[in-house]
Amino acid sequence: MKLQLDLLCFCLLCFTGKTLYDEKGPAAIKVLVSEGSDVTLPCSLSTKENIEQKLFDWRKHDGMTGVFMYDKGLHHNNGGSGQDEQFKGRVFHFQDELKHGNASIIIRNTKMADSGDYTCFFPLLQTPQIFHIDLAVVSSPKPSVTVLNATDDGVQLQCEVHGASPKPKVEWKDSDGNILPAEEPQVTDRGGSYDIILQTTVTKTDRYHCVVTQEEINHQIHAEISVDITGNSWSNINVKWLIAAAILAFFGLDAIWWYRRLNKRIVRETQPQTLGHRMKNNVQRIAGCGTRTQTEPEDLQSCSGSEGSKTAEREKEQQPLNTGAHDSQAAAPPDSMKSQEHLEGNF
Repeated sequence: MKLQLDLLCFCLLCFTGKTLYDEKGPAAIKVLVSEGSDVTLPCSLSTKENIEQKLFDWRKHDGMTGVFMYDKGLHHNNGGSGQDEQFKGRVFHFQDELKHGNASIIIRNTKMADSGDYTCFFPLLQTPQIFHIDLAVVSSPKPSVTVLNATDDGVQLQCEVHGASPKPKVEWKDSDGNILPAEEPQVTDRGGSYDIILQTTVTKTDRYHCVVTQEEINHQIHAEISVDITGNSWSNINVKWLIAAAILAFFGLDAIWWYRRLNKRIVRETQPQTLGHRMKNNVQRIAGCGTRTQTEPEDLQSCSGSEGSKTAEREKEQQPLNTGAHDSQAAAPPDSMKSQEHLEGNF
């Protein structure tokens, strides 16, 4: 019953913001830890007396959240009750250090939600003592930088930071360390961790840095990017593409010009030969019409022109007459043969 009353008084005192040890107790101890790591919260009596048979209680947020309680060997990890779900299975004490007055605890695998004010309270000592620890679970991710676009105003750069805690300050700087004008940062609060996006536009070739500063934990980290700008508004990459396109267009037009020139030349060289060949054939055909024999009447029909046709018609008309005369000549023997027959008859 006495223990319950002592704990009740402790909770009321913490809730009102006053403790029995405020006037004489040590100042709050600041502890920093990276998210996901283990952290030790210190709490030791200056007298270094054995506390194995004592009571000490760890709480968070003005004593409203049970973190770890030890009472003469009984604690949250061996059957004790009252521990908040957030800390179950993650908080342990140092058993071998109790005889030296050390009531420190270790929190495994810290989370952003673990950040806050902790108290270590000895309510049953002759002079009750309380210790304050301020735990800050920090996240300091490295920023990422990208080129968003190349416009007539320059090259637009973007810096992104995700899950930073405590809230950082993000700036763009040039290689000389000068802070560059930038747009209003886009900030998203995710329950104690922050996502920040910051954009700026640059107009000259240089190495630019996105600097992330967390002043509360005295931490700074940066990322850099090189920008090569040709002229007033075009990046070197864009210029290379333009040059390549111009070269391709030049060779394409040049090939078309040479093709058309060669084609005209071929037409000029082949057209006269074709006309001359046709004229030569016509002359030969016309000349041949006058030399065709009567035994080749079918060839006469192939002659071109009116003369060839007329010659062919005349040859056809004369063919029967010539044939009849030839037959009569073949039927009548010559005079020499008649004289020879007459002489043979006389004999």
